[in-house]
Amino acid sequence: MQQEQYLLSTKHLSRRWNIAPRTLERWRAEGQGPQFIRIGRHIRYRETDILDFEAEQMEASKRRNGLTSQRCIA
Repeated sequence: MQQEQYLLSTKHLSRRWNIAPRTLERWRAEGQGPQFIRIGRHIRYRETDILDFEAEQMEASKRRNGLTSQRCIA
């Protein structure tokens, strides 16, 4: 049985990340950002692709900053 996929519009994803929708449009044109699908004239982002992209960005950020994945216990 296939799991249900949630789709987000450019508008909803830009709100989630607190960035301008135009940024997502630019990323698509440049071949950057999360994978997207086109349904007719509509652009949608699958939740699984968004989560994968966020995880990739987190790892890249850790590598750039020389961080390891340790938790701070306060």
